[in-house]
Amino acid sequence: MRTVRSPVRFAFLPLLLALTSPVEGRAQDRFGAVVGISGDEVVVLKPAFGRGPATVYVFGPAGAGWELTAELWSEGTAQRGENFAASLVSGDGAILVGSGDPEVKTGAYVFARGDGEWVERPAVQLETDGDAWGGGAISMQRIMAILQPPQRVIAADGDAAFVSVAGAGTTVRVFARADDGTWTAAGEISPTAVASADRFGAAMAIRGDLAAIGAPRHEGAGAVFLFERMTGGGWVSAGRLVSAELGAGAGLGTTVAFTPGGQIVAGAPLANRSAGAVATFRRNGAGGWSANVVEGAGAEPGGRFGAAVAASESELWIGEPGFEEGRGRVHRFSREAPGSAWTFVEHLTDGALAPGSLMGSSIAVGAGHAVVGVSGANGGSGVAGIFSRDGEGWGTPVWVDAGDDLVAVTGGEVRCEAEDASGFACRDVDLQSFLPLSSIGGGPGERVSDAWGWTDAQTGREYALVGRTGGAVFIDVTDPASPVYLGVLPANPSGARDLKVYRDHLFFTGDGAGDHGLMVFDLTRLRDVTTSPMTFEPDTRWDGIGSAHNLIIDTDAGTAFTVSTSGSGQTCGGGLVMIDIREPLTPEFAGCFTDTEGLIFPGRTHDAQCLVYTGPDQDYTGRELCFASNETALRIVDVTDKENPEPISAAAYPGVAYIHQGWLTEDQRYFYLDDELDELVGTTDRTKTLIWDVSDLDDPVVVGEYLGPNGSTDHNLYIVGDRMYQANYQAGLRVVDISDPENPREVGYFDTTPYGADPPGFVGAWTAFPFFDSGTVLVTSMHEGVFLLRPRRQELVP
Repeated sequence: MRTVRSPVRFAFLPLLLALTSPVEGRAQDRFGAVVGISGDEVVVLKPAFGRGPATVYVFGPAGAGWELTAELWSEGTAQRGENFAASLVSGDGAILVGSGDPEVKTGAYVFARGDGEWVERPAVQLETDGDAWGGGAISMQRIMAILQPPQRVIAADGDAAFVSVAGAGTTVRVFARADDGTWTAAGEISPTAVASADRFGAAMAIRGDLAAIGAPRHEGAGAVFLFERMTGGGWVSAGRLVSAELGAGAGLGTTVAFTPGGQIVAGAPLANRSAGAVATFRRNGAGGWSANVVEGAGAEPGGRFGAAVAASESELWIGEPGFEEGRGRVHRFSREAPGSAWTFVEHLTDGALAPGSLMGSSIAVGAGHAVVGVSGANGGSGVAGIFSRDGEGWGTPVWVDAGDDLVAVTGGEVRCEAEDASGFACRDVDLQSFLPLSSIGGGPGERVSDAWGWTDAQTGREYALVGRTGGAVFIDVTDPASPVYLGVLPANPSGARDLKVYRDHLFFTGDGAGDHGLMVFDLTRLRDVTTSPMTFEPDTRWDGIGSAHNLIIDTDAGTAFTVSTSGSGQTCGGGLVMIDIREPLTPEFAGCFTDTEGLIFPGRTHDAQCLVYTGPDQDYTGRELCFASNETALRIVDVTDKENPEPISAAAYPGVAYIHQGWLTEDQRYFYLDDELDELVGTTDRTKTLIWDVSDLDDPVVVGEYLGPNGSTDHNLYIVGDRMYQANYQAGLRVVDISDPENPREVGYFDTTPYGADPPGFVGAWTAFPFFDSGTVLVTSMHEGVFLLRPRRQELVP
């Protein structure tokens, strides 16, 4: 089992992320969410599978700086696309990191030094009966249990380890380490004085034979429960620690740490109107514990002083991540001797940090080194600062992160040779160019989502129209090897845009974007761009809607449809909002169709293809029809009469999880459909596309399925002639020959996420636009950027 990746550093939604509301671009990665120290090495956790798998990064000293020496991940989580929990313990040549597996069977993944290298050891197993992946009907509850599983909190010291489930419940599991290094169950701790709402186990620490477990909602202000290990190995209650100085809602026990001398430090980040406080406890001569409250030097309301704590024998570092609009800082205290009072020394901060950086969200302090997590920096990708002792002080930090950004590839086509093109895996698909987010104006925290294309009939020039968090981006791709970023049309931030074109006008929406409206832009204005990049203004904004997840345009009838519409204006219960756009600059509301189907809620349409029908079912020739992906059913509806739309049929299939999107073949006999969640919930172990025979619109029938080469989640697909172009998140662009419609075969691919495995999940390729006459295929990859690709045309070999 390989767990250490070469230190070559690549240029580097929940359900609601992919299906409804957006989340800012790199917020999933959160490098620095947890930090630790193991001997002379610094350990930094990136808990999420975003730009690569959830990873533990190990840095070692190198001259005056630090170098990445190892990247650790579990083979199982990398293959399944699972996250780690934001909980890590390091020391004694071992690292335990909390599990976030949906089956709730694993407490922690274990890495240890072996022959000078880090290797994965057997995990700490919870042996639970819980199984979110099990059988039964698909429901939002089951899906959310998979997408947002309970996070495990870890504490360990020597041969003892505790595992809780993110402060939910009243039980902490105890494990003992055997001589061979494996961890076995050794009982439970479940004090009678704790209620399920107390968040018992939200933070834990062990020092020798004493354990401290936080319960930040216990009796209002919070408490820390103590347990002692008996001679026989069991753990018994040793009282609880509270502070009379802290008011209700203080959150005492949100964080817990020991000093080497046995003093207990507990954060109460919600005290003092969330300015926060920290309580320190030390044994007194009477056999009890004496409490003292430490307040931050100038801690401000909302700063959450005490959200992270770390201590050595003479140093106490306390995080205030909410300081100054979330820029954050660390308060450093010291003391002259064990048992003496802590004295404030200095603030550690960085004036270059942007709001939301959250410096001090995690801290670890050792004898000669300290590390501070800044998990919100760079839009949520995160950084960490490593401090080293310099005489009596700590000097300036060395900043480390998860890797460099991907670099642009322009100036000439890169052929796919030996299944590689500029570091991207591929087969029979050549790379014309690649523009990372930074090359199209994307700042920290942004990402790209949907894309469409426009060809200027007057000039023959081709343009890529790309949804970016900050608006709609325009790129001249006439020479696909040397694309030109022309500029952006700003709009309310959204991580899930949809864009379409009608009569030389761009129409685009934003999901979770407040009063975004339907934006309209005259694309012929791009002819006049002489300097770039520019900032454009819309030609009109139709406020008949607020936010929308998807946009469909029937270019034959001049009708736009927004779906999963929310907020102000018309919503049609999440169904089809029909808009007359025959005069592009004066859209008019035309009608609603609200279905009975849906998973997130009944009536919700996720996507659709709408057109004037010319297919084989002569009963509907010339009618305007929508083939709607309605989460739990494929709905076909006649929308010719906008005031009286008529449903024709609705159909599903065994194992349906989330009917997401699909597209008709050019003869309109077949409809290829993607289910966005079947890979994730385990009803298939490979990417599956359903093949529907819709020659009888009153009775659609599944006549086959196409299984991809791996388990990546499928997102959007489009069809041109006898080729289907799929954007399959982690697996990138997949080109599939459908000349035999019921027996598709993959003929090429280009993986836009160069991070290894292609598991289920909602990061990677969002959409592939294959309709340019030039043959260029435009692909957007959420955290990476924009790819211009050219699939090779090859005949199938029988």
